[in-house]
Amino acid sequence: MSLSPEQIGLLACEALEFEAQLSPKPGLVDAENSGAHTDMDLPLLLKSAEAIRPYFVRFAARGAADAAFPPEGRLSAIRQDGLDAENAMFAATSGVNTHKGAIFLVGVLCYSAGRLCAAGKTLSPEAVAGDAALVCRGVTRELGVSAGRAFARYGAKGARGEAEAGYPSVVQIALPAYQSALQSGSSEIDAWLIALLRLIEQVDDANVLSRCGEAVALELKQSTGRIANAFPSGGSELTPAIRALNERCRRWHASPGGAADLLACAKFLYSLTC
Repeated sequence: MSLSPEQIGLLACEALEFEAQLSPKPGLVDAENSGAHTDMDLPLLLKSAEAIRPYFVRFAARGAADAAFPPEGRLSAIRQDGLDAENAMFAATSGVNTHKGAIFLVGVLCYSAGRLCAAGKTLSPEAVAGDAALVCRGVTRELGVSAGRAFARYGAKGARGEAEAGYPSVVQIALPAYQSALQSGSSEIDAWLIALLRLIEQVDDANVLSRCGEAVALELKQSTGRIANAFPSGGSELTPAIRALNERCRRWHASPGGAADLLACAKFLYSLTC
């Protein structure tokens, strides 16, 4: 499939909007409530996604223009675009960090999708994520005192580590979980909810670690795993179980925002193949 930068940017924006509206989610903003957050809600997330949509187009256009270059080291070509996207986000949200991680994770995927389209190559999740890994090669060497408490204390490399490794949480966890749930008879929405639960279960989420510590992070992982195991094909009992966990997340002030960003990446990569 050949897509224009405008089409790629639209799919990226739609992936962020889909993740925001997917409901119910544990600890995260959705169409039912704001989860563990007190500074953001669904309208703000949707406003943020629309504000950064032009930058996803720009990332894809930069990728198309750079298609003839080897991917290694090309992250520098979109660093300023990423900073500009963050500024647009903060301007739209009055300073609230709604999508900083997603700007990086989804932005790099847009860049790689643009590169591959212009080169006439496949847009499979593996191909796009693999190209993005090369684009981000060496980025975790930059992690230091500014990386945050989760890296300093627990070694969680967050978005940069995920991208440099080729988005393994997306390609090896989220998308297979989604497909497995569908094959088990799940609805599409329930399948994406199960994919999110599997991400929360298996990913060391820097947001949860830095806010809540290791004990709560482990309890959240175990809880989401139990729910996903109990309802592998979704169904009417899945949403009450997630809602009950959401109440616990609100008490813990635990919001697995890293998993939410990865789910948006999964939705975006999936949409490139539809």
